[in-house]
Amino acid sequence: MSLEILEAKEEIREVIDGFANLECNVPAQMVYFTEDVHVMVYMGDKLTMDIHGRDTLEKQFSAFTGGIKASHHQNGQQVITLDGDTATDVHYCRAALVMEENGHDVVSDNYIRYTDKLVKQEGKWLIKEREQHFVITKKQDL
Repeated sequence: MSLEILEAKEEIREVIDGFANLECNVPAQMVYFTEDVHVMVYMGDKLTMDIHGRDTLEKQFSAFTGGIKASHHQNGQQVITLDGDTATDVHYCRAALVMEENGHDVVSDNYIRYTDKLVKQEGKWLIKEREQHFVITKKQDL
């Protein structure tokens, strides 16, 4: 594997981990997406969000995360496939979200699979398309 490929994969890892490290800071996360991003969010097999454009993404994700009191994201295995200035990244994340329901705090423990298509624009890797699959979600009192 060439140094160029290794560097590109590390840059992509930094995009994915940078997004996760920002937890629920949606405005700050937007730097990782293209202006014309397309994001599809699935709960199980059901498409629940079909978002076009970074501005719309910011509005919808901000609304979704508005009631979250605390969060923790942990990325797991990752496979990156490069093709010039485009790439596909498949990775897994466990996201714990604390929110209030019926007057008490609950934690929603989410196991998520992401499939991202990235492009290199002006020397930076950005997510152009994201499929986000909530494979397992469990809720319990905190």
